[in-house]
Amino acid sequence: MKKLIRHRDILFSTLSEITSLIVAGHDKRMIFRKVLECSIHVLDAERVFLLELDGNRLVRYSRGIDDGSREPKIDVLDETPGVLGWMIKETEQDVFQPGRALGLDVPTLTRSLGDDTGNRVIISAPLVAKTSMFGLLIAIHRSGALYAPEDVRLLTLLANQAAIAVENALLYQKLEQEAITDGLTSVYNYRFLISSLESEIKRARRFKQSFSFVMLDVDNLKSYNDRHGHLSGSQVLKEIATIIKASCREIDFVSKYGGDEFGVLLPQTRLAGAEKVTRRVVDCVREHCFDAQTPGLITCSAGVSSFPRDGQTPQAIIEAADKALYQAKRTGKNTVVTTESLIEEMA
Repeated sequence: MKKLIRHRDILFSTLSEITSLIVAGHDKRMIFRKVLECSIHVLDAERVFLLELDGNRLVRYSRGIDDGSREPKIDVLDETPGVLGWMIKETEQDVFQPGRALGLDVPTLTRSLGDDTGNRVIISAPLVAKTSMFGLLIAIHRSGALYAPEDVRLLTLLANQAAIAVENALLYQKLEQEAITDGLTSVYNYRFLISSLESEIKRARRFKQSFSFVMLDVDNLKSYNDRHGHLSGSQVLKEIATIIKASCREIDFVSKYGGDEFGVLLPQTRLAGAEKVTRRVVDCVREHCFDAQTPGLITCSAGVSSFPRDGQTPQAIIEAADKALYQAKRTGKNTVVTTESLIEEMA
């Protein structure tokens, strides 16, 4: 009786924690850790597994009763054609019907666990989101005794809660990403650009480093829209965003600044290095065939500023790059002007 009460308390406590994770939209690994931790205690399991279908690969999370760490062991299983193929097939079902038999044989399943299960009893429950299965929660009994129907129901309950929490976490991440992303080009938006500049200024001050900022404008986009239509103009912006990202590093921030302007933050980059990157972008845009048009019909102009020489605030850094951009447009377009060369011209 005491054992049942203890298991019930653990279960209720875990369900409460998972509910909190659902509301907060936490990372799925935190959710999986909590589910495995509860499963191993409530079900008297020697080891529990969670198999997650992630694209075309299988990720195995595992936790043992004698493991020293609370963190699950995580392995990517590339050589599990039986289980992987079965799970992919299950996800292709129009509707996953709860309670129906899972058509997976035990030997195939145990091979994917990478554990000597012997003759011990195994129970499993699917993780289902929007009627599509994306994972499997598995428990191996510690003593080899039979699991009761109630244990299967408990495992299913935990699997259901995990699925809801993961679905919510993914939705939360999607909403977060949409809040900082430009809907047309899929690069960062203006708001995130300003936030990134503020953070980079603090970081650069702390470590006594410099960074550069590029303001890039598409030349004559209005005329192009008038001739070819706004849909073609939108496609040009998408392709230019792709060109810019391909020319930058992973640590750089590419953003949409305005209607036909992009802003690029280049951390730990001096003015000369930023000018080199920007010229590469301008050259790539000029040589690119937009909508099967002759290369050179679409070009870009750019202005480049740097911290700390050109300002101490995001607004000052942007304004300096904008002045350099104006000079690039005034002197013929399809070129790059830095704040350094701008000063030299004015001298």
